[in-house]
Amino acid sequence: MGTKPTMRTSLCTRRWTAVNESTYGHERSALERIRAAMPDADPWRAWSNFSFATATGRLFEVDLLITAPSGLYLVELKSWRGRLTATESGCWVQTKDSNQQITHGRPLQLTLHKSTALERLLCAAGEYVAVRPVLCLSNDQLQIELPGRERRHTLTVDSLLERLSRPTHNACHRMPRSRVDGIERALASVGIAPPEQLLSAEWPGGEPAPGLSGIA
Repeated sequence: MGTKPTMRTSLCTRRWTAVNESTYGHERSALERIRAAMPDADPWRAWSNFSFATATGRLFEVDLLITAPSGLYLVELKSWRGRLTATESGCWVQTKDSNQQITHGRPLQLTLHKSTALERLLCAAGEYVAVRPVLCLSNDQLQIELPGRERRHTLTVDSLLERLSRPTHNACHRMPRSRVDGIERALASVGIAPPEQLLSAEWPGGEPAPGLSGIA
C-alpha cells in the first residue's frame, strides 16, 4: 500500500506548472492543498489551469493534470456545499443547507470527455498514455451520496492524494521518468494555453491507441 503524501509548509513549485492562476478562490485553495502535499520526487509532475483544443476545434478547460505513482490524472475541482445525490436518470443534485436544490447534470461524464480528448491529443503527439478522470470535491463537509461507479471516480482532496500515491502494476498507468518527460513534451507539442487565450493553431488529430481507457 502506498504512503500518503504528508502536508508540508513549503509548496512544491519545481514540479508544478501553473499555466494560469485560477480566478476562483475555492480552486486556488484546493490546488494549494494538493501542491503542498505533492512530493518533490519522481514521478510527480503537475500542470494547472490550462486549455486545449481538439482536432475538430472544440475547447476544453482543465483544472489540474498530474502524474503520480498510480498514473496520469485529469482532475476536475468542485467546491459544493451541503449534500450531493444522483437522480434515477443519473443527474447530480446538490442540496444546500438552506434546502435549495441545484442540478449539475453529469459532471463526471464531462470530465471523462475531457480526459478522452486529451488522451487522443497526447497519442497523436506520440505519447500513448491513459488519462484517468477524477472529480475532486474540495469541500470536506459535503455529504457525498452517489452510486458506486460514480463514487469511485469522485474523491475528496485527501482521498485523491491517497489514490495518486498508490503504486500500480498496470503498464498503461505506470509513470517512469521517460514517460513523464514524454508527456511534458507532448503537452508542449499540442500547445496547452491559459483558459482565456484564443487558440487558433493547427491541432494534431488521430484516434487513441487500443486499450488506453483512462476510466479503467
